[in-house]
Amino acid sequence: MLNMNRRLWITAAMSLGLFLLVWTGVAAGWTERMDEEGLRLFDYWNWLDPFTFLGDGKTIGIISIMLVIGLWFFRRDVYGMVLVVAAVGGGYGINEWLKHIIGRPRPPHAEIGGFSFPSGHAMIGTIYLLILAYFLAQTRTKRGERAAIYGVFGALALLTGLSRLSLQVHYPSDVLGGFLLGVAYVSACLALYRRFTR
Repeated sequence: MLNMNRRLWITAAMSLGLFLLVWTGVAAGWTERMDEEGLRLFDYWNWLDPFTFLGDGKTIGIISIMLVIGLWFFRRDVYGMVLVVAAVGGGYGINEWLKHIIGRPRPPHAEIGGFSFPSGHAMIGTIYLLILAYFLAQTRTKRGERAAIYGVFGALALLTGLSRLSLQVHYPSDVLGGFLLGVAYVSACLALYRRFTR
């Protein structure tokens, strides 16, 4: 347990540090060229568009509620229920707070309102999909099977974030920032969950 928790805290710290670096780059204008080139590149990747539904509020809400109910009926895992609510709900709160503090406008042709950095789809998608992967992986005993579960759900989180680029509603640095902050927050939440459950 200590080994795993130590890895989770290290992952959280490193991801948070990288997020702060990206934030600094955005604030200083260092990412402008990369963002413009990235938007041009992903404008042609329309096959990514459907994956955006994985980061929609309704999708996340329904799946999170189902997970909370499942954790109660099948495991009586109260701490797990708290983990889902705190991670997903807290992630939303942190994302909205940061967006309003940073106040970065969306790309010029975005047809939705709100601020751009960090991407909520990338951040919250990463959080809830990795939590799902964590609980599903606990049902498997073979390391390869657990790795495959994390791989699949990690790929889904990646596609969710990239869909925001193909839809031209976020800059690449927004999505990168969302991924990094999502990994940092969910890692810290899982470390605390494991501490309380042990």
